[in-house]
Amino acid sequence: MKLSPMKNALAIDLGTDYTRIYYKGEVTIESSVIAYDSQSGKIVAIGKEAAEMEGKNPPLITVSRPLVNGVITDFDLALQMVQGFLANIVGNVVKPRVFITVPCGVTEVERRAICDILHESEITEIYIIESPIAAAIGAGCDVNLARGMLLVDLGGGKCDIAAISLGQAIIGRSVKIAGNDFTDALIDYISEKHSLSVGTVSAEKLKKSIGCAFMREHNDIDEISGFNTHLKKPEKIAVRSEDTREAFAPLISKIAAEIKATLDEIPTELLGDIIDDGILLTGGGAQLYGMAKRLRGELGMKVFLAEDAEMCVIKGASYVAENMDKLSGNTYIFTKA
Repeated sequence: MKLSPMKNALAIDLGTDYTRIYYKGEVTIESSVIAYDSQSGKIVAIGKEAAEMEGKNPPLITVSRPLVNGVITDFDLALQMVQGFLANIVGNVVKPRVFITVPCGVTEVERRAICDILHESEITEIYIIESPIAAAIGAGCDVNLARGMLLVDLGGGKCDIAAISLGQAIIGRSVKIAGNDFTDALIDYISEKHSLSVGTVSAEKLKKSIGCAFMREHNDIDEISGFNTHLKKPEKIAVRSEDTREAFAPLISKIAAEIKATLDEIPTELLGDIIDDGILLTGGGAQLYGMAKRLRGELGMKVFLAEDAEMCVIKGASYVAENMDKLSGNTYIFTKA
């Protein structure tokens, strides 16, 4: 998807784990983390620099994630974080028109909070696009067709499930089961099976190295360090990929159940299209080894993983931002805030 960068086009995918910002043909990826002085409230770091402090920060520095499950939970911190990102990327030039993604089925209050952050950042031309629509466009789909498609966008903080036709989500839901829950499930599994307390960063690394939704060809092994709560001492243990599959199984079954519930609500004509074409997976969480294959087995339907799945949302939002003037005047792809 090639873009000819427009001077004032900017797209933002404000996520629980990462914020992706497109400007002038480039995508900047920052951790959605902010660190501040606990006494003065002064901002110490944002983005990657703040994320590197997690779990290692002294009492006087608080490290916070102002979004949970794709929703802003601390407006002031989210505002300062976004303003910091924009200052680093856009600078003091004339403020661009901004396309920002929102979870499927976001409430009016949650939508307004997102827009208020941009208004406070002196941006006046704001457009909203739902994450599943942006993801489908980023995956190369023509969402304006009168043909049903089902997209599952599994991110770090939420999972959007949407049946799309004619540029809008006909049926959609945002489920609070996502990549971070898989990390937490692995932490709980290791604690229960091995009496080992491990950190989030270590568990995330283990998930990425040997984690799987469907059994790998080889039962890969990796090590993780933590504190043995039974022996009361530090310990390093070996974990098999099969262990991660067992830890993740209940969550995947819940996601499959939510997809089935969505399918039950889809009009018959659109459902026929989806059965023929299958389900498209996007988002970083969808890249867990064997996720498409596992869901295929649970649902009894074709399931495909999009190319460059974790970048589909920002790619789609970028495309719309750059091609807004070329899109049909009656498009339902985006709305003006």
